[in-house]
Amino acid sequence: MRALVWVGVVGVVACTDGAPDRWPDSTPFTSAPAREVPPAEFAARRSAAIGMVPDGILLLNARPAPKSMEEWGFVQDPSFYYFTGLGELPGAILALDGAGRTAHLFVPPPPLSFGLEVEELGLVTGPATARRLGVDEVLAWEDFAGWVESRIGQGVRTLYVDGSRRPEPRGTPPGMLPIAGVRTLWQTAIEARFPRAEVRSAREIIQELRWSKSAAEIAVLRGNALATAHALRSVAVALRPGMRQREAEGVVATACIEAGGQGPSFWPWTMAGPNARMTSLVQAFFRYQHMDRVIEDGDLVRVDIGCAGGHYGADVGRTLPASGRFTPGQRESWDLLISAYEAGLSVMRAGVPVDTVRAASRRAVEAAQPMLETEQGREAARAILSGGPGVWHLHGVGIDSGEETRPVLEDGSVIAYEPGFEVSGDAFYLEDMILITDLGHEVLSARLPYRASEIEALMAR
Repeated sequence: MRALVWVGVVGVVACTDGAPDRWPDSTPFTSAPAREVPPAEFAARRSAAIGMVPDGILLLNARPAPKSMEEWGFVQDPSFYYFTGLGELPGAILALDGAGRTAHLFVPPPPLSFGLEVEELGLVTGPATARRLGVDEVLAWEDFAGWVESRIGQGVRTLYVDGSRRPEPRGTPPGMLPIAGVRTLWQTAIEARFPRAEVRSAREIIQELRWSKSAAEIAVLRGNALATAHALRSVAVALRPGMRQREAEGVVATACIEAGGQGPSFWPWTMAGPNARMTSLVQAFFRYQHMDRVIEDGDLVRVDIGCAGGHYGADVGRTLPASGRFTPGQRESWDLLISAYEAGLSVMRAGVPVDTVRAASRRAVEAAQPMLETEQGREAARAILSGGPGVWHLHGVGIDSGEETRPVLEDGSVIAYEPGFEVSGDAFYLEDMILITDLGHEVLSARLPYRASEIEALMAR
């Protein structure tokens, strides 16, 4: 088992064997910069990936374009960063040659912005840079195609590229080349340039490597989780009827920066009333106003947020009553969800299938069903039990706030468990970041309220 004691964002946090640290939290909040993964770890990742593609070459491209004016910062392609640690290098290509057991980095000239060369972003090619970065060669961008062709000529026939967690939109009607989707565009470019090679997805390989986190990654993610918990407490205290969702989003972004982060790891979802339903909130990706709405008395608000730091993300959330008080039916429905969630937590440890976690949560609802007193609570139980696996959504957290989930929990996996359901016009949702260990688990987003009474006490501050 890893050593899991870290001094960081809010003092000392130690590994536990099960129950989350309970609110209230009397520890004063002090910000701290997120740690970063040491260079030797990136070299080890490259070596592991090389061993998993013995018949070919894994080709990973850095983010090809600058950040937009609307983004808080340049966010590197997650897989390129995972294997290089180069968070501020656009356009580069990493070639992990499994057949030759070597790593090669192809670097473009310094990029231009407003017609000006961006200083200090270009890398000098040659052995000195290769030694410093821990790769076999650092070559010029224009050498890439010739190098790949030479390896194909030497017998390499398989080129691996990264895949997407979800299908990417192509941006064109059927029969046309894609104009959208970075991974789709990269694969299309590789297939067009190297027709003699077979192009395969390396998504499963990369997913397997990223599923279990190192001690350094855990330290970064713990800091991000605690910063996100600070942001959630901040918005809970600020939330009120008459506030625009946009105002609540601003509270989250500010709190992430106060906590030592770079900003939100994804733009906050502070969705109120009908906007909190999944069928509504997904529209935010296509709406100029991000589904902005004035929060009304009686609304439940989905606060689904993450703070970014150390090139890693976070994902934490709660359902908050806009008025500061749950109705009796909302209270019973929420506490039912909490009981089910804690039942899932109780079985989390390395070696446990993800479906076992979901089954434990479901059994808790079945056991509580006969004791429910309100009609909304009884409807909530029926809604939960009639729902599919989506009710008990679980995903990984790492460089991406939302990463792939493998079937079995492993020592070092960091997951977000986010059960949710809708009933009587209300949407209920809960999410924590959880570290899996051989002995159990640790809730990284520690000292947040769970029960309805705890949430109400926080909001009354």
